[in-house]
Amino acid sequence: MTTPDFDVIVIGSGAAGLSAGLSAIERGASVLIVESQGEVGGSSRLSGGVVMASRSTLQQAAGIDDAEGNLFREYMSLNAWDLSAGPVRRWADSLGETIDWLQGHGVPFYEQLIFGGDESRPRGHCVEGGGQALVKALAAAYTARGGEIAFGRRVDSLAVEGGDVVGVVSGGETLTAAAVVLASGGFGANPDRLAEFYPSAWVPGESFYIGADGAQGDHLDFAEQLGVQLTGFDRGLRMLNPGIDKVHEAFLPGWTILVDRHGRRFADETAPYGILDALMRNRGNVGYVIFDEACLNPPAALADRYRDAYKQVWPNHAAFRPKHYTAEVMELFAEHERVHIADTVEALAASIGIPDVDLRGEIDRYNDLVALGEDADYAKPAKFLNPLATGPFYAVEVRPTAIAHTGFGLKIDEAGRVLARTGQVIPGLYAAGECTGGISGRVYVGSGSSLASATGFGRICGQTVTERLSQTPVSV
Repeated sequence: MTTPDFDVIVIGSGAAGLSAGLSAIERGASVLIVESQGEVGGSSRLSGGVVMASRSTLQQAAGIDDAEGNLFREYMSLNAWDLSAGPVRRWADSLGETIDWLQGHGVPFYEQLIFGGDESRPRGHCVEGGGQALVKALAAAYTARGGEIAFGRRVDSLAVEGGDVVGVVSGGETLTAAAVVLASGGFGANPDRLAEFYPSAWVPGESFYIGADGAQGDHLDFAEQLGVQLTGFDRGLRMLNPGIDKVHEAFLPGWTILVDRHGRRFADETAPYGILDALMRNRGNVGYVIFDEACLNPPAALADRYRDAYKQVWPNHAAFRPKHYTAEVMELFAEHERVHIADTVEALAASIGIPDVDLRGEIDRYNDLVALGEDADYAKPAKFLNPLATGPFYAVEVRPTAIAHTGFGLKIDEAGRVLARTGQVIPGLYAAGECTGGISGRVYVGSGSSLASATGFGRICGQTVTERLSQTPVSV
């Protein structure tokens, strides 16, 4: 091949693409990022800005002891080890360094860490300003070092010579490079691909994606072109939605209860959304959020207690306010087929098709636990316990149809190199972020998992690419 136009071309300008580009350019490579949309950031720009990591300087400064390997073992165990263990190990073990690297490039983090999921210690590093601030800092660091970004340039195909990826074809023009990093995001904005590759999340007319319009699944086209291994079918992150609108609400109010189609509770209602997603999958993907009139119109003292409780659990969501489970919304959608309102629990049970003895029994038991001050069944924090005793009563049918992440994509090795169906590395091709598979499991581990994958593997890809260019080993 003649001298390439660039050392590295990165497809996509989200957290994965910017991290890959910045990681490569700071090691002396010339880099072009091609972005299909008209602005930088992709879905990362719209995120809450939490990055999961262990053993960062910030975590250590907070006095949190997190031994090497803890994150890897917990991440794998929560997914029954049904993941690509080698890549996950290298990625997880380097995430603390990734946080330090991000902070060194101007990403502003809060000092306080959060529990983003079911981890044994706080690992959620919250960006001050959310995903927008993360993207802004990375883009500024990248362009300050001479990195280029071409907007409005969707890649039609990859340029290949003798089995090596040597560039991209966009708008009839071929741009060449010694290496290409795929960081094009997922396929959440493509209904056809959701139906095919994430069927448990797809309900026609109801499912919606919490992300950028550019997430069309371009990586799947490239995979077909090159015979790439694909993995992670029907994996990702779904959040509960009542179907009355397409407004995203990450958390259920803790003063509600969530029951299945038999009227039985099955979780701490304040559990992380990844846990609720997995539990809903095991229950036919249908549940009912139940509350009473007192929850909709709490006295001032009770409302203050709710706010204080949420500040303690999710400091980065200190301004938490219910979006669906309010008096105004219930009045507006009182006649909607997914909203049930009744003066008594027995009438509510009849409305949603559950035997009244079952629903009455579950609510009576819950109220008994509230009176004792301890949720002995599902360990919901006592600060959220409130009796359900004041009619009218409400039941809102929810399904996990708000799609936040898709996990089906290209199989990679521990260095971010893309693998062919033959098991061989495809020379010159790397991938990071939501376009990869095998990193996101059936259980979304918690807030920060997606951005950790994007920034962590983006950084690894940038290092691996420069190793390929120089043929000199580069340590992570």
